[in-house]
Amino acid sequence: MKKIIKKILLCVMAFFFSLPLVKANSINRIDMDIYIDSDGNASVTEVWDAYLNQGTEGYRPYTKLNGASITNFRVSDDSGRVYDALASWNTGANFDYKAYKSGLHYISQGVELCFGISKYGKRTYTLNYDINNFVVQYTDTQGIYFDFLNLDQEVGAARITIHSDIPFSLDNTRIWAFGYQGSDTFSDGSIILDSNGSLAVSQYMVGLIRFEDNLFKTANKSNESFQDVYDSAFSDVPDGDYNNTNNKKIEFKDIIFGLAIVILYAAVNPISWIICIVVLITLTVPTKPSSTLNFGAQGRKLPADSEINYWRDIPCNKDLERAYWVCLQYRVVPEKTLNQGIIGAILLKGIKNGYITVTETKKGLFSLKDNNYAIHFNDINIDLNDTERDLFNMLKDAAGYNKILEAQEFAKWSRKNYIKIKDWFATLSSREENMLEQEGLITRRVEETKGAFGIKRKNTIKDVNPNLKEEAIQMMGLKKFLLDFSIMPEREYFEVHIWEEYLIFAMILGIADKVEEQFSKLYPNFNHETLLNTEMTTVAVRSMAILCYEGMQEGVARAAARSSSSYSGSSRDTGGGGSSYSGGGSSSGGSSGGGFR
Repeated sequence: MKKIIKKILLCVMAFFFSLPLVKANSINRIDMDIYIDSDGNASVTEVWDAYLNQGTEGYRPYTKLNGASITNFRVSDDSGRVYDALASWNTGANFDYKAYKSGLHYISQGVELCFGISKYGKRTYTLNYDINNFVVQYTDTQGIYFDFLNLDQEVGAARITIHSDIPFSLDNTRIWAFGYQGSDTFSDGSIILDSNGSLAVSQYMVGLIRFEDNLFKTANKSNESFQDVYDSAFSDVPDGDYNNTNNKKIEFKDIIFGLAIVILYAAVNPISWIICIVVLITLTVPTKPSSTLNFGAQGRKLPADSEINYWRDIPCNKDLERAYWVCLQYRVVPEKTLNQGIIGAILLKGIKNGYITVTETKKGLFSLKDNNYAIHFNDINIDLNDTERDLFNMLKDAAGYNKILEAQEFAKWSRKNYIKIKDWFATLSSREENMLEQEGLITRRVEETKGAFGIKRKNTIKDVNPNLKEEAIQMMGLKKFLLDFSIMPEREYFEVHIWEEYLIFAMILGIADKVEEQFSKLYPNFNHETLLNTEMTTVAVRSMAILCYEGMQEGVARAAARSSSSYSGSSRDTGGGGSSYSGGGSSSGGSSGGGFR
């Protein structure tokens, strides 16, 4: 509400004092375009739209570049004139000497990009420069932690676009933003940081970006992990300081308070209320449309267990990712059970297809209860989908140089790389939702609702086809069938491959241990006819999945303790789009002041 009052006051002052006629130096807008090449170097183009009536130069300081460097700085203006690049820059020189010139001024821990104002009035300057080694190779992944804009004066609006020949999306990138109340989003393969309004002198635009799968061949190596950088960025984010522009609302009491301010100013000057009303209406309009899943009139509530019939076939077209999404959205099993189960199910599928092998690591005194087993990655051409490939890549990363993953080794890796695990779950759900949209099982429509002052807001509604609820009921029926199979008066005979599929889906449903016990009693030859040995393999996989999930949770808890923050939502932990934090990110390098002087 303080921001609303501040904007109203500024509008009233602008009206009363005709500021456009006498205002000091101001920056109306800054647009940054950053292209990253295959080697992780950045080519930057900045356009400054300004009004100037004093001073001699514009300047753009960069400090603590952490292995990066700035070169090829050049400037042009709205007249099309390209400024002369000087070998060195003298900040104490007069207006005429600096006119139509640019240069680098080296300072402690960095450099200032300087250029002459050259002419007063409404001006547009275009700054071009390269940032070598922009992308950093951390010990666990690649990323960028950079203060893009942090001037010593207010900026009317700012937008930063980051792109490369590789399209950025949730499949290969995560983004967090700090220092401003705007948004960070993906758009047409680019990363967009947008202030969505003015930046006060105290505000800044820091981006924390993580790239997966080593997208760039950068020479900038760091001894830190991205996890350490992430924790540092969030260490000074206050509790509750999360701005989600997709869900941004202004409370009714805030609107009433704003109207009271309008009335007070109207009492002073009857004309001023017009400006205030316009500002207030503008502020009540949502910055972005919301997006909501609609599960129909009956919602997500499922029948009671007593009303569920047995289901003998594998639901969801035997698709593990689809089964995960259906069980998650309709709450067939608790989320913790489901998350552990999908990891175990994909591992069992990998063992069944010969992609990986589980072996004991110790004999005699030790047993599987002591987690003495390991996963070996077979050297074959693996035909995996994106979700499976991402999980296998994490497993290989955790395994280290010998490519043999032991249980406790994976647990330790999960604690340190908990963000990757949480991202994997979020991406799995997002990918499957997109796939269901492509299949027509989720359809979009736009719904308009009236807000304050009768202003319409648009909401995107995603209608979920009732067939997906039926699949959730089928998953419940399968669970009931597998649990009761041993007590059925007439048990059916199934081929080994059917039992293997049952075991894999039992893992998702969190009942693999009970199904294993039934198999060993009813079909003693099962372990001799399959790679999914219920005496070792499935036990080891289930334990591995549990250790992974518990390690991730421990990592989240430790990070929260370090930062004295209570965040647990996916918005912070998984990154994505549409959010920023008004604090945090102060440990980054990059922009450190600037403007006109």
